[in-house]
Amino acid sequence: MESIIKTFSAHGTLIQPETLEYILAKDNPHEFTASIAKHLKEYPLVLTLDHVKIVEEKTVQSPITQPTMEQKQEKNLQHRILSSLYDPQPIMPSQEIEEDENTYEKETQPDLPLQEPSKELPRISCLPSWETPSKQYDADVKIIRDITGKSICEGNTNDFAKLFENRFNTLRKLLRKQRRELAQVIPINRMKSSGIKDIQVVGIVNDIRTTTNGHRLLELEDDTGSVMAIALQNDRELFSTAQTIVPDEIIGISGQFSNHGDLFLVHNIIYPDISLHNEGHKTNDPICAAFLSDIHVGSKEFMEKQWQSFIKWITGNLGNSRQKDVAGKIKYIVIPGDVVDGIGIYPNQEHELLITDLYKQYEALAEQLSCIPEHISIILQPGNHDAVRPAEPQPTFEKEIQSLFNGNDVTFVGNPSYFSLNGVEILSYHGQSLLDFATNIQHLKYNEPVEIMKTMLQKHHLAPIYGGYTPLAPEHTDYMVIDQVPDIFVTGHVHLATIGEYRGVTLINASSWQAQTSFQKMMNFIPDPAKLPIADLQTGKVTMMDFNKATM
Repeated sequence: MESIIKTFSAHGTLIQPETLEYILAKDNPHEFTASIAKHLKEYPLVLTLDHVKIVEEKTVQSPITQPTMEQKQEKNLQHRILSSLYDPQPIMPSQEIEEDENTYEKETQPDLPLQEPSKELPRISCLPSWETPSKQYDADVKIIRDITGKSICEGNTNDFAKLFENRFNTLRKLLRKQRRELAQVIPINRMKSSGIKDIQVVGIVNDIRTTTNGHRLLELEDDTGSVMAIALQNDRELFSTAQTIVPDEIIGISGQFSNHGDLFLVHNIIYPDISLHNEGHKTNDPICAAFLSDIHVGSKEFMEKQWQSFIKWITGNLGNSRQKDVAGKIKYIVIPGDVVDGIGIYPNQEHELLITDLYKQYEALAEQLSCIPEHISIILQPGNHDAVRPAEPQPTFEKEIQSLFNGNDVTFVGNPSYFSLNGVEILSYHGQSLLDFATNIQHLKYNEPVEIMKTMLQKHHLAPIYGGYTPLAPEHTDYMVIDQVPDIFVTGHVHLATIGEYRGVTLINASSWQAQTSFQKMMNFIPDPAKLPIADLQTGKVTMMDFNKATM
């Protein structure tokens, strides 16, 4: 039984108990498991009995019969359910799929093009590398925290309990250690009997809402009980902080009970945050790291001209003397997700694909990256468009994909991942939860990712909201907790090029290499592509190269 569970967990997939029973009832469970694993098109977060039976039906030879109307309706229903599970963006009314008899085949076979697009990207001639200063320094990549190879959850109730227990214990310890306002924290079930004037508690936000009088009412829970607390709107600073609270996060509060004892009056709301005296790490070596996100190889909107300019620059064949000097210092390229465009990620994506085979998209990416000089180390991370499980944290790419990148020094990491480059610590996260923060906190905007990243650091959590736009896997350790402060925090996902700073942490949103898609046009979203943030690991300074300019 354990070997069957491990077969699917290696791909980041959980297995329902009833599905496991069905497999074990087979004459040869292990052979049957191997067959299912081989023929699954995509590995879901949870392997259901329906998934297994669909694969089983397709692999068993049977006479070809025309489907009945009931079967067509059932297929359409299955497709809609799967779309709602795996589509990272909510489908707008204008995008709803018409339920005619051709819908199912079109939507489940996006690799069949409607026209005859080219199957390959234009080839890029790899230009000879030149003698660069960064060549003389050895790469030093250390993985500090990463889900890859450590996924153990099965998707049951106990897993979710352990996830939130770990989140609560980790952040409660962090709050008590870092914040003097919570030095005397007590359990919630002792609040009324403690006799303490200024009561301090730490809990998980079970519910948050605005009352009819405009106050903020929240239910806070710990492992001993729950309490209803209220932040009054006449305290402007407190009320402003209360408006940044999101469901399922861990916070501290202090205050006292009302005269009737039915409500806890909040005087202060405390987030873990970062010390004002935070000091980062720097390396003694004069080297740089570049951040290159959302390449989207396989899309018709892949910006081939700008990409060629980047390749010419990184090989010393483009740019003025100052720009070539910067290129000569590049020792690392960090790629935080969406390296290919994927298949079936958003409605009607097949119309916008240049390469309609997922595996060939990765082959094309490997060919593009092979042009990068061999002395540069690449850190490659998946995103929501990539061929990994959709739920975060995401383990890194399968071995079959990794084997395509033999020509480069590539370190494959999960999403998120915490690692160091020559001693400089970097938190790299693709950034799907940026939308959750933007929709739950009024003053945050999706097109201002740096402000959202500051909020993540304040809360010490990348994706606290369960049940939002970001699917979360119930691992026993919450890998989305920011349990140590990075020197550089980088995200992608929103296709913008922005740089910022928060209490000594460099903040980077790493642009994209895809022009505006029809989906972005519909959402009135304007990307800022083909820009490359570059961090000097010796000085901490960040610059931006713009490959849209004609001079490049």
